[in-house]
Amino acid sequence: MNAPGAPLSGYELFARWAEDDPTRPAVDDGAEVVTYGALRRHADALATRIAASGVHPGDAVGLLVGGGYEFVVSVLAVWRAGAAYVPLPPAQPRARARIALTDTSAPLVIADHEPSPPIRGPKVLRVDRPGVAAEPADVPGPLAYVLYTSGSTGSPKGVAIGHEGVVNLALAVAEHFGDLDGARVLQFARPTFDAWVWELAMSLLSGGVLCLPPDGTVLAGVELARVLRKLRVTHLSAAPSLLGSLPTGGLPHLRTLVSGGEPVTQALVDRWAGRVRLVNAYGPTETTVCATLGACAPGERPTIGRPLRGVTVLLRREDGATAAPGEVGEVLIGGPGVGRGYVNRPEQTDESFLTDPHSDRPGALLYRTGDLARLLPSGDLEFIGRIDRQLNVRGHRVEPGEVEAALCRHPMITGAVVTADGRGGMLAHLETDWAVPVPELRAFLKETLPEHLVPSVFVPVHRLPLTAHGKVDHAALPTPDRSRPLLGHDYVAPRGQVERELAALWSVLLDVDLVGAVDDFAALGGTSVDLLRLRDEVAARWGVRLAAAELVEARTVRLLANRVTTPVPQQRTPPPGARRGRVPEREGNA
Repeated sequence: MNAPGAPLSGYELFARWAEDDPTRPAVDDGAEVVTYGALRRHADALATRIAASGVHPGDAVGLLVGGGYEFVVSVLAVWRAGAAYVPLPPAQPRARARIALTDTSAPLVIADHEPSPPIRGPKVLRVDRPGVAAEPADVPGPLAYVLYTSGSTGSPKGVAIGHEGVVNLALAVAEHFGDLDGARVLQFARPTFDAWVWELAMSLLSGGVLCLPPDGTVLAGVELARVLRKLRVTHLSAAPSLLGSLPTGGLPHLRTLVSGGEPVTQALVDRWAGRVRLVNAYGPTETTVCATLGACAPGERPTIGRPLRGVTVLLRREDGATAAPGEVGEVLIGGPGVGRGYVNRPEQTDESFLTDPHSDRPGALLYRTGDLARLLPSGDLEFIGRIDRQLNVRGHRVEPGEVEAALCRHPMITGAVVTADGRGGMLAHLETDWAVPVPELRAFLKETLPEHLVPSVFVPVHRLPLTAHGKVDHAALPTPDRSRPLLGHDYVAPRGQVERELAALWSVLLDVDLVGAVDDFAALGGTSVDLLRLRDEVAARWGVRLAAAELVEARTVRLLANRVTTPVPQQRTPPPGARRGRVPEREGNA
């Protein structure tokens, strides 16, 4: 062990707790409890075998281990040997594992089964078999782990995270929560997801118990609640999409929920904040899981809170200047949690990892997140969305995250995803178990958003589709059909020739099968672009030229039919110069 002082690695943090009380429980799977002392012996024994395999400090070691206790032991052992671990889950494509092993030049793969097909290049060490031992180096390597994420080029990129990031994370969460010594933390995340490191930091690196769910358990809804009860879990971290499925009753031990990976919804806050401590966590993989934490209170708008200890957050405007309080800017994160870059991706590293001019640490970096946020008067940060999801809606630059956040403040909506609708407007997929009429949604959004930020089409779903990591799967979102949306009133059939012709015209313009006589044009998905097309069709068929304002007022088939058959006399054209200085109207939803 190193001399007393600041811990130099995640293993050293764990070892200090093991030395303090070797008998304290470390891992509990519901059938067996392993103590800190026993876990340390298992990890140290495997570390000697890793060293005997020729691994040196600074090397990378692949972990072809399914998860659970063996994965925990393997991570601690790799750290004890001075190396960095690279998770290679058996279920992922072998080609992706080859990329990771080649990228990191890993000399060794630890496996709990015989790889098929065989791995070429690195040695394979079976964690479930005895082997030769050698004393590992007592010096931690520079890296703790390399996690592979999807790359914009289509090839996965490895994020290299140093031990200083893991140590800072563990010390920061222990300070923030204040009750992790003895806490029982569910191991919810998969090893390829950086939230796995978060759960390790909250448990074994902070004196707590890591609770392992049974293999093959579906961790959602009532099944998740059953696991939480059986393992007496006190702290649970998961995406809001999954936390929303958890029943509120019958969880006597649960005292802290951490929502992360996606923006937390107002419905989730209202559901849980008065029952347990609900915390909103924010941070990309490149900054060691988490950079800010925000406490959620009942009835209050959720934020991403404030930086963890040792973390700095800067907001930069598009012109490069620092964003003023209240201004939206790109989030730049500094501190010991910022990674070393992308493995063998120098151009991408240079684009995203910048020299930190505000730090006195040698080689300190800032990470460009691509996220947008603003600083509130309270000192908390409000997450706005992503730069790269920005839409252009009829000349307006729109960040979908802002619209999604507004939708999720509706008490009957538990999740929202906003995309382009293919017709120049926006499409909102809503996770809800309630029949919320479109006019109610539009009126609710207009309380906080300008007209051009109100989606034109709403698609309710019982549950938003999720990826394996619990995030929204945009590719699996259902395509809207032509059915009449929920409008809050019954269908009223058109009467007379003009109403029937107008209803048929609206059906074609708005791509809706059934249009009633009193259905609202905007509620059916009509936009200002559709209004212009409608104006031209009315003029061509009935010889009546209506102004845009008149079309907005005649918002139903019945009202428009009355206007077409009894047109209002046209006003006289104003004299030259009368309209000087008028600002052209922006196009928005009707």
